Amino acid sequence: MIGIKIWFEVWIRAFLDGLCNKVYGEYVKGIVADTETELEERCSTAVDILRAVLGDDAALDTMAGELQAKWTEHELEVVELKAQELEKAKARHLVEKMEELKLVELNKQAEADKAQARSHMSKEELQQREKILRDYGAVGDSEFDEDGNVIFKGSQQELSAVNTNRGQGKVAQQELRDKMKKEHDAKVKREKELLEADRLRKDKAQKRTQKREKQRGCG
Repeated sequence: MIGIKIWFEVWIRAFLDGLCNKVYGEYVKGIVADTETELEERCSTAVDILRAVLGDDAALDTMAGELQAKWTEHELEVVELKAQELEKAKARHLVEKMEELKLVELNKQAEADKAQARSHMSKEELQQREKILRDYGAVGDSEFDEDGNVIFKGSQQELSAVNTNRGQGKVAQQELRDKMKKEHDAKVKREKELLEADRLRKDKAQKRTQKREKQRGCG
């Protein structure tokens, strides 16, 4: 919109070039921009003031009409620009909303994954996890949040001592999680294999039964 205003100012100055200085250009723009009266009246007033200052210059004969046409064009461009800016704002808002929803879904999935991982931990595995945290100085003056993460509550000096081994503790926890996942995957695989073996056994038994029934029927 700033560009449009500058464009209108440039046009006025070019039109008045040779008739008066730029002060009158600013003055004319101010009169035309005043929306308290009709545009046609504003343009005529601007020209009348210029005639009073400059005299009956022939160049002013067409100025009222041209002022009206140019200002109308200017206002249409302003409306169009505002509409474009509104559409851009809506698009930005939509993108931001989609990103927020995506983040919410990711957080929900992360919470679900954590809950599932905890539900698969046996009593022995939970005890082993707690032992690892104790061994690396993460438990003591500490608490666990709802996700099982450690919240340290000791002094700054104690916290510095804990931080020394925290990296090793995280490695140990990751190893425990990896071990649990491998054991879980192996268990699922074994169950699938057993189910498949049982299905094959039942199929073979059914085929043998059908074969004997056919033989008795032929006899």
